Amino acid sequence: MQTDIHRKAADLGCDSDLLAEQGYLVLRGITDTAEIARIRALVEPLFDTRVGFREGRQFDMAGAEEDGAAPRLPQILGPRSYAPELGRTKLFANAQRLATELLGPDARFRFDHVIKKPAHDGAATPWHQDEAFHDPSLQYAEISIWVPLQPVDNENGCMQFIPGTGAGEVLPHRSPDSDARVHAVECFEGFDVAQAVACPLGVGDCTVHTGRTVHGAGANHSAAPRYAYIMVFERPPTPRLAPRSFPWQTDKVTPRMLRERAWRRRGGYLVLAWRRLRALVGAAQSGVAHALSSRARP
Repeated sequence: MQTDIHRKAADLGCDSDLLAEQGYLVLRGITDTAEIARIRALVEPLFDTRVGFREGRQFDMAGAEEDGAAPRLPQILGPRSYAPELGRTKLFANAQRLATELLGPDARFRFDHVIKKPAHDGAATPWHQDEAFHDPSLQYAEISIWVPLQPVDNENGCMQFIPGTGAGEVLPHRSPDSDARVHAVECFEGFDVAQAVACPLGVGDCTVHTGRTVHGAGANHSAAPRYAYIMVFERPPTPRLAPRSFPWQTDKVTPRMLRERAWRRRGGYLVLAWRRLRALVGAAQSGVAHALSSRARP
């Protein structure tokens, strides 16, 4: 008998053809409400204690991090480095299984991140394509599994997608307000915002989108912070035959980048090497557990 930890893509209402066509999916019940509460209890203190700030892993996506300015859209890259329990959840096991069914047997976990939209004035996430942040010399096949840690709707900033954009190329982007100190980029042409589809979600639900799907999220106008935990999976990237460039990357010099460079010069490379080794061991153990559980299911 299949338990709730062993969710197949079909059980979640997943349709790979629909994902290819519209660039995103809305899936119900990738995990249960009790586990979402445990995950939120893990990530909230990371923001409160500014974990990863000196490393450039925690930063404001929407601001230039000027002295005294409260972050409007704080994000933490790689929260599993600070809360390893995130990699030992039913959610992660189901996400890994989902990625394998959507991307194929060579799907692998790339990274995770968590985003907080503060209450009342949490900034909107600009329209963008995830691939716009990547190395333009490589070809990608990836999905992001976006999991809210409370119910989300238009009031507190649910995900919004532009259907069909995932099948196209990477569109022109720029720094918001032409400020190269801001981490975010925004897509400013090549799509029709009037076609946007908002995706409210309950606790335990998720969205899935591809790397080229244009998406964003509104501001948080509610009285409570909005948290979202995102896991990114990919097939191994390959060199592109046709060259391309992402000029919006070349002028970026953000406070996050400067902190990360300084931290690496002070020995951060050794910490990164240890974390990668730990992640490889964890991935190997997870793969063995996944294989054993798959054999055990009818």
